[in-house]
Amino acid sequence: MVRVVSRNTSNRSFSLFSSLSWFSVIVFIGNILLAGYSLVAFYSVNISPARHWIAGFLTLSIPVLLAGHLLFILYWLLVSPWRSLLSGLVLIMAFPLLQRTLAVNFPPDPPENSFKVLSFNTQLFNANQYFHTGSKEGPRQAIGWVKEHGADILCLQEFYNEDNITTFNSISQLAAQGYNSYMTPLFRLNKHFQGFFGVAIFTRFPLVGSGDLIFNRNTLNKGVYADVLIGSDTVRIINIHLHSMSLKTEKLGIKKDLDAIKDDSRNTFWKLKKGFVTRARQIELVEELVQKSPYPVILCGDFNEIPYSYVYQRIRRQLRNAFEDAGNGFGFTLNKRKLFFIRIDNQFYDSSFRVHSFTTHREVTYSDHFPVSAVYSIPKEK
Repeated sequence: MVRVVSRNTSNRSFSLFSSLSWFSVIVFIGNILLAGYSLVAFYSVNISPARHWIAGFLTLSIPVLLAGHLLFILYWLLVSPWRSLLSGLVLIMAFPLLQRTLAVNFPPDPPENSFKVLSFNTQLFNANQYFHTGSKEGPRQAIGWVKEHGADILCLQEFYNEDNITTFNSISQLAAQGYNSYMTPLFRLNKHFQGFFGVAIFTRFPLVGSGDLIFNRNTLNKGVYADVLIGSDTVRIINIHLHSMSLKTEKLGIKKDLDAIKDDSRNTFWKLKKGFVTRARQIELVEELVQKSPYPVILCGDFNEIPYSYVYQRIRRQLRNAFEDAGNGFGFTLNKRKLFFIRIDNQFYDSSFRVHSFTTHREVTYSDHFPVSAVYSIPKEK
């Protein structure tokens, strides 16, 4: 005889949501939606904001997305462990981005022929403090630290020089330390700042070539490159300062009336949008300079972009990042209380080099950026 087994499935709940409380069902639906949005945001790092500006805002949300998935994983491990697989898979897909967030490295000790490169947005060596208060302490500390750091190559953004004021004759002070220099045609700022402002490279190695990278005649943001002779090798050092946001971060979070909040939000949106588009165009010029270089390149600068941006992604296709390969921790470089969690200052390098250390000098608080330095060597074939 054949026994017929009758199964009643009409009262069974959909297994994906069975055994969950209503709260957990809502959490899981949110988890699914966040996973879908995350995949779109991860892909947007490859899209130029110059073509689709919304891509810039999508990449800006990636740090929050990564943190959100970590929270989902912790929640599901306590409630329903197998459901943590969704966010776990998303984070696996985001592993290249996670490497840009947190670095753990044990690089080899540098050989005798190694050299150090320092990159620093000096914020005019605290010229604002001097001209508004008359205090010389901040400027002297800032310039003094750069002189005493002892790096073989200096890439300085927002560099300031004024020959008529002893405190700010920074070119002469660095020349006295044995540095050769090359910088963009320096701009005179305004009636308050009678000196000159620009992007500069200083090197203790012989300087055998140099040039400018002009993004736009109407902007102060520019780049320079210097070809230096290190032993028997010629190396191209590029120093760039990409378009600045000019956001007043000290005003963030201050309570205002509704109209003021709307105006600030609108201004912030347009500044962010303009910044994404402008830097996307600027980085294409930088990329072209790197591609055409006859020598291996080290690229330094204030990129004004987080590590998940289109700008970072474009350069990362050609060059390695010194923080990722030799740094440790998060490497945050912005010295601003409300935006302390941002890394926008970088050193990228050609695979012809070997990087032995990378340091974010958080003890140096003379600017709104922390300096970053790396030690490199040029391996010799046996």
